Amino acid sequence: MVQKQTRITGIAISPGIGYGKACIWGTAPAVKRRKIRVGQVSSELKRLEKAVDMSLKQIFDIRDKVSDKIGEKEADIFGAHAMLLRDPVLMAQVEKTIVEQRINAEAAIEEVIDESVKVYATTNEMYLKERIQDFRDVGRRLVDNLAGFNQECLLADESDIIVIAAEITPSQLMEADHSKIKGFVTEMGGETSHVAILARSLGIPLVSGISNVLNRIKAGLPLLVNGFNGTILRQPSNNEIKAEKKEFPRIVISESEIEKLNKLPVETADGHPVTLMANVRSQTDIMFAKKFQSAGIGLYRTELAFNNKNSFPSEEYQFNTYKEVVQQIAPHPVTIRTLDLGGDKFSPYYPYLKKRELNPYLGMRAIRISLARPDILRDQLRAIVRASAHGQVKLLLPMISGVEEIRRIKRMLYRIMRNFQKEGIPFDPDLRIGAMIEIPSAVIVISSILKEVDFISVGTNDLIQYTLAVDRSNETVSQYYEPMHPAVLHLLKQIAAAANREKKEASICGEMAADVRYTKLLIGLGYNVLSMSSLFIPQIKRVVRTITQDSARELAYKALNLWEIKKIKKLIHL
Repeated sequence: MVQKQTRITGIAISPGIGYGKACIWGTAPAVKRRKIRVGQVSSELKRLEKAVDMSLKQIFDIRDKVSDKIGEKEADIFGAHAMLLRDPVLMAQVEKTIVEQRINAEAAIEEVIDESVKVYATTNEMYLKERIQDFRDVGRRLVDNLAGFNQECLLADESDIIVIAAEITPSQLMEADHSKIKGFVTEMGGETSHVAILARSLGIPLVSGISNVLNRIKAGLPLLVNGFNGTILRQPSNNEIKAEKKEFPRIVISESEIEKLNKLPVETADGHPVTLMANVRSQTDIMFAKKFQSAGIGLYRTELAFNNKNSFPSEEYQFNTYKEVVQQIAPHPVTIRTLDLGGDKFSPYYPYLKKRELNPYLGMRAIRISLARPDILRDQLRAIVRASAHGQVKLLLPMISGVEEIRRIKRMLYRIMRNFQKEGIPFDPDLRIGAMIEIPSAVIVISSILKEVDFISVGTNDLIQYTLAVDRSNETVSQYYEPMHPAVLHLLKQIAAAANREKKEASICGEMAADVRYTKLLIGLGYNVLSMSSLFIPQIKRVVRTITQDSARELAYKALNLWEIKKIKKLIHL
């Protein structure tokens, strides 16, 4: 059966556009636990020693390669791997397991590594969690060397390839033949900072978060990987390849230019200041937000703290997570959005999300779920309020449809604050509250909403979806999802104008904010605060500095007086 041409959406990890044939990255055979005789223990320990020596040599070779090709900082990743192999405690545990349980070295390594991973998985410290990948990487290398397994991903016709894998470790990525690999697509590892840093440094697109990827993509299938928006296009036509690659020159920016931009203010050519903030959910995102000097976090997605666990995270766990982010970004603000599950975001232990709804985007989502479970919402609000004592925190409420939801949240929030005052728990009494504007009903009553909140943030992805009645995850109607629809532009103008009248901040935090094609138009519509994926901050800053506020307003005026999408696109050179 021939696979239909289709687009798969995942998580953008490393930017770039890559085209090639799918090559399935095989996995080593499962480790078999084998009992050994007493007389075989000595030879098994020697096998282990030999595998350690071989692994150390390989890791030192990789470290030197990374140091020469990328830099010393990235090479330190593999220095940590060498330290693990030389760790007397870790190796003693493996040897002890072989001797006491009389099992083969492969099974002993797997058992010890699994136990180490379990220990690190329970910690709240992010830098310790990142050690999990190091343990897995080292353990896999030892087992592969013991089994004589060599990882390969080759096609007979020597084509450019897109590597498809369940997971890629840092050492696997660096040992690959980068001259032929044009992209990586994985199921796991989307939040692994080491892999993300290395892929970005090598300029290889990486898209992760593709469930069941090994069964969804066949070997040899032509693929186009877009590491900017996190999509994979199967069997793309020549026109589609050209259309995707057309945006590449707009987005690429060199490291030297980034260094120059970092020294310059974010303002238009005529001196009008613009604030660029970052949308984050992981330590990798935060690292790049700081590198590109974002003015803070315009959207901190808290879903990761929920999806990374098998049950609802406690107030204490959430508090420590939020506090760490706030302290890292200080003195800049961190806008923490309450739980935004539902639609295309699921959590297996949440009762409302155990089975898919017939129309999930119109069902239990975001603030509706939180209000349906006030106990879960209360824990999250308490954690956010406590985190406000450690830096500048702003609270953002998703999928608001009217003032009633805001007032319910505020009543709960103020009760929490009063209790904290009585208990002597520190917090910021001036914590700012904001609403996400994503539903047309919220736009219609925007003046009332603005009287209830301190700021608003426009989620353009859902606003477009709900305004145009287009399921943005449905490929058959994707052509109707159009940011340049006149109705969308008029709603955006209406929101900005209302916020200006109330002297309240209005920002854009949807995908439009990260697209250089729309920057001038958004500024012209009245948005001076744009929040986006950290990776796009330099590109947007470069555009901001080339335009004037007057020309942006003139462009917006002309666009608002056009009623055909094709004419609007022509106007802004799409």
